[in-house]
Amino acid sequence: SFIGQLLDAAGLQKAALIGHSWGSLIAMQAAAQLGARVSHLVLVGTAAPMKVSPVLLELALNAPDKAIHMVQTFSRATLAPPNGAGSWVFGAGTALGKRVLASNSQTNLLHTGFVACDSYSGGEAAMAALQCPVMFVLGELDQMTPPKAAKGLVDAAKAAGQRVKLQTIPNGHNQMSESPDDTLFAIRDFLAA
Repeated sequence: SFIGQLLDAAGLQKAALIGHSWGSLIAMQAAAQLGARVSHLVLVGTAAPMKVSPVLLELALNAPDKAIHMVQTFSRATLAPPNGAGSWVFGAGTALGKRVLASNSQTNLLHTGFVACDSYSGGEAAMAALQCPVMFVLGELDQMTPPKAAKGLVDAAKAAGQRVKLQTIPNGHNQMSESPDDTLFAIRDFLAA
């Protein structure tokens, strides 16, 4: 896997993997393949299956700016961080989505990623193959990957005898911008345990 190659290039024998949304599927599959090289796995805003609405798939292919707007709309429980501090997360997420899309003129990364999410079916097998503890960080108000959509993964990890930690945070799908401290501290405590 390219993550194993990245660990080799960085000279790392072992690392914790953390992934959000479709990145959680990548981290989960990599952890299953890399075995003992992964010390901890953290899945933020995850689900399996991670079905993508046909409307979003079509927009990602034919009107990516509209798809980015749709994702930003449904990824948030709030449009700004609590108490009004920090950046306008909707605008920042939109700008980042457009930057990622523009980063590769040969491939529509948004559509490719959503198709990969929609078709991924290896979640429960990946959980059974893990050799490390796993943490699920889920948003109570997540419309993209509702907490109940992670139940199959949680159950599969427990059935395989994995050490499982489940942390629910009162926010939407983009936990890192809506509740950065809660998300960071939950992950920090899990990695330190």
